[in-house]
Amino acid sequence: MANNPNLEALLQLNELDSKAAKLAAQKDLLPVALRRIETLLAQQRQTIEEKRGKVKELRAHTHTRELDLRAAEQEVEKLTLQLNTARTNKEYTAFQHEIAAKKADASRVEDELLAMMAEAEDLEADARELERAIAQLERQHADEARGVAKDIAKLDAQIEGLRQARQAAADSVERPLLEEYERIAAKKGASALAAVVAESCQGCFMQLPPELCHTLRGGRKIVKCPSCSRLLYMP
Repeated sequence: MANNPNLEALLQLNELDSKAAKLAAQKDLLPVALRRIETLLAQQRQTIEEKRGKVKELRAHTHTRELDLRAAEQEVEKLTLQLNTARTNKEYTAFQHEIAAKKADASRVEDELLAMMAEAEDLEADARELERAIAQLERQHADEARGVAKDIAKLDAQIEGLRQARQAAADSVERPLLEEYERIAAKKGASALAAVVAESCQGCFMQLPPELCHTLRGGRKIVKCPSCSRLLYMP
């Protein structure tokens, strides 16, 4: 069936819009890998900052406990000197018990110190490993960004070519019809037109009235689907 010139121009316009929409969708997907890397980088940077913060806390706590250990050791030294001056067995035994208690305290503090230092060393090792992973991710991000920029430039060039072709096609459509098409396209996207197959609109798949299908077959008038408002045509 021969279509009228307006419909032919609309079909061309719709085809160009569909191609441009597909290219735009491809363009939108290109930075997805970049965003995944950026998210991972942000997570790892946060993790490394948390580990460094924990190391700082451990270092401060270690310093405090080192002072406690030194004080306990000095107390043991002091009590040991006093032990030698004990005049009775009772005093001697009391000093021995006190020295043993202080040594036990010092031993607990020393064990705690060793555990904190080991934890700090492990955290620092983790931080160094994360630094290497971050550096690798940053290189990967830079490579990916260059590839994405190149692909986007190619797509932009294609989209610009379609835009120019679209302008030429739009100039061939009567102004009121073009405005109607634009209104529908604003809501439906690149599917502003719908084919009619077996007397059904392929945009919403609703059965069309026989008289409307008869009008379409004549090819003299452009009509809209009463259900989805798309402009209809018969292939």
